[in-house]
Amino acid sequence: MIGFVFPGQGSQYVGMAKKIPSSSLKKELFTKASDFLGFDLEYLCDNGPIEKLTSTDITQPALFTISAIYDTMLKEKHILPDIVAGHSLGEYSALFSAEVLSFEDGLFLVQKRGKLMKEASEKAPGKMLAVIGLPLEMLQDVIEKSSDQGIIVAANFNSPKQIVLSGAAKAIEKAKIVAKEKGAKIVKILNVSAPFHSPLMQPVVPEMTKFIDAITFNKPVVPIVQNATGTVSETAEAIKENLKKQLVSPVLWTRSLNTMQKLGTDRFIEVGPKNVLKGLIRRTLKNVEVETTEVLMNA
Repeated sequence: MIGFVFPGQGSQYVGMAKKIPSSSLKKELFTKASDFLGFDLEYLCDNGPIEKLTSTDITQPALFTISAIYDTMLKEKHILPDIVAGHSLGEYSALFSAEVLSFEDGLFLVQKRGKLMKEASEKAPGKMLAVIGLPLEMLQDVIEKSSDQGIIVAANFNSPKQIVLSGAAKAIEKAKIVAKEKGAKIVKILNVSAPFHSPLMQPVVPEMTKFIDAITFNKPVVPIVQNATGTVSETAEAIKENLKKQLVSPVLWTRSLNTMQKLGTDRFIEVGPKNVLKGLIRRTLKNVEVETTEVLMNA
């Protein structure tokens, strides 16, 4: 059973469109995206600068478009998913794959999401911090000790040993020091431009709710596992509600992967740039095959 998984922010890099084999499909979707966004998206993906590509209002439509191209190319090669999931922003790519959203509607939503998140982060700047090798109880202590510097929460449960914290910049900087003192193997500030999946994103919720409600969501053609629950959502209404919750709730990625494996997934394909999810899957599940589209499509 094949599971398509779609990466979120942090997977972007300068040159990522060049990895996609040339085709009429690639040209068509990049042209559609560029016309809608008002700038040459393919050129920006390939030439940067990385500072612009990492700005959330650019990153989100860029990663969505690249994942959508890879997804469609795989299906043209008769490599089809039996189940899908996406990490954070990647959930929108998963919804495109499951035919819940059209490319145009998905692009519209991620463009709005990116713009609103950028505005929210400018008013309340923040960061995200990956912590590896610290038990959950000790991590809770890190959060408590750092919260005197501002809002800080556990935002991404990425693997049994990797949890990402999100919050105010000063709180994250303190958490980095405290986590090291407590013996974390690795603490790393992530290459993202906002404190995603934290209460600092609350200002985004009312407007995104309006945008999500204005779009027609179709019933998924394959099961989709959502971040907010880590379980399969079966109706368009449930998908919409979980997409709204996802803005400020943690990404339950470990639970999502376990759900996919329990349902029979034994081959995972990371559909997008880089191989971030491949590493998380290998650290979470045993006896599964994991591939990336960057390798698959260029073999």
